[in-house]
Amino acid sequence: MHTDRSPKGQGPALNAGRKTAGDIAVTVTERLVSQVSQFAVFVLAARLLGPVEFGTFAIVSACAILLLRLAEAGWAPFIMTRSDGDNTPYQVVMIAVLSGFAFAAVGFAGTLAAKGFGLAPDLTALSMLFCLWIALATVFTAQKGVLIWLNRIKTAAIIEITSELVGGAVTVICLFQGAGVLSLVYGRLTYQGTALILSFAITRRIPAWGLPATVRQELWTFSVQILSSRMLINVRLHFITLALGAFLGPIAVGYFRVAERLVGAAYELVAVPGQLLAWTLLRRARDAGQVEGRAARIEQQVARHLKVLMAIGTPLFLWLSVMHGEIVAGLLGPEWQPAGVLVAILALCPILMLPGILTEPLLSICGQTRRLPAFTAIIFAVSVGATCVAAPLGVMTLAWSQLAVNSGIMLLTLHLFTRHANIGLAGIAKALRSTVLPLTLGLITLLVLRASPIGVDWPQLVRAVAFGLMSGGIYVIALMLLDRPFWDQIAAAFRPDPVQQGTLS
Repeated sequence: MHTDRSPKGQGPALNAGRKTAGDIAVTVTERLVSQVSQFAVFVLAARLLGPVEFGTFAIVSACAILLLRLAEAGWAPFIMTRSDGDNTPYQVVMIAVLSGFAFAAVGFAGTLAAKGFGLAPDLTALSMLFCLWIALATVFTAQKGVLIWLNRIKTAAIIEITSELVGGAVTVICLFQGAGVLSLVYGRLTYQGTALILSFAITRRIPAWGLPATVRQELWTFSVQILSSRMLINVRLHFITLALGAFLGPIAVGYFRVAERLVGAAYELVAVPGQLLAWTLLRRARDAGQVEGRAARIEQQVARHLKVLMAIGTPLFLWLSVMHGEIVAGLLGPEWQPAGVLVAILALCPILMLPGILTEPLLSICGQTRRLPAFTAIIFAVSVGATCVAAPLGVMTLAWSQLAVNSGIMLLTLHLFTRHANIGLAGIAKALRSTVLPLTLGLITLLVLRASPIGVDWPQLVRAVAFGLMSGGIYVIALMLLDRPFWDQIAAAFRPDPVQQGTLS
């Protein structure tokens, strides 16, 4: 039985608001569960596996991820942008099935060829398991797109929470049973298998054949644009690691990767649910009324959404930057202390990256995905150039260069919004200005607490969390007192017709 998708039948505005509030809570919970589970498995695996095994897994995993990105193409984003007939997304899922197994076959062929040249048996087994993972992961990515298209964001998050816990449990059991590095891929396979079973149980629709030629051409054009953008991003991320290894050696790579992982985990808590909700809310704004008012509705939704992202994300990253020493020492131990200063610098980058969370959904909803490849190519060229210049000068210089690069990316992103999505910067600035004073008060509180003798005898992590809660409380109170319309604006962002809610203060 098909779950009806009724974009015009959202019910009363209050119910829509409650649903979206629930979506936010569950998607943030999903990211939190995912990050905690993955980080716990990472620490356990690092303790039980030797550096050679762990390094081997990282190399094979990196290759598999690049193949997965190729297999995923732009199937899920294409599904999430649809506002037409019910069958198209399921036909796109069939394309994803074919793509996933095709690239899995490429991986199998490459593994067998490498085996013929002397690839070790354990590496062969690991690579083949990863090929199976590519096939499953590609299909689930498309299925998740269908769930979001059906406005089942909460359901998609619950599926991922369940799958993450099951996959993590399998990984831990296998590690203690002595399965070695294969434990990590067993966990990934379990995660994808569980997620696929649950997602198909919810949609109750199997992939369908018969995608019309016109839609097929549209899908191909869209996917090429999305894929070229995403591949440049993935290659850029791996290039930083390779450059560090080439110029500074494995120790510097270790410190930098740990700092990136800590900051990246915090960023995902904001970025993943933020982007997920952006697809739904921007599409809702686009389809909520007459074509004549579409641009105004989208512009207001962008301002609202970005304000929520900034109001939630900025305090988190400032806390991570200020309390870097306590956080690193508390989580990883004193031997990782040199990574703390890197965390302090890199934690400022996500603040500059928050507008970029909207780039892909916004341009897709506005029919401007053709702008993404050139935009990403510019970012890629600047980032790679900065990395080549900074890496030989040391890991600290590289961290500062990433901050400079992200400053430029933010400016370029805002220019892209203005020129190709008709988003006025004045509206964004007006929305954000009321958060400046509360953020300043919260930051001053955190700096004063850290400089004080309070909690000097506490465990490092406890001190960091306690100070974060204290300063966060000051920030929230200040925001409530100084920006009372903010809470109404959050509720307005949840309603089906954002143009009726007025402008931001």
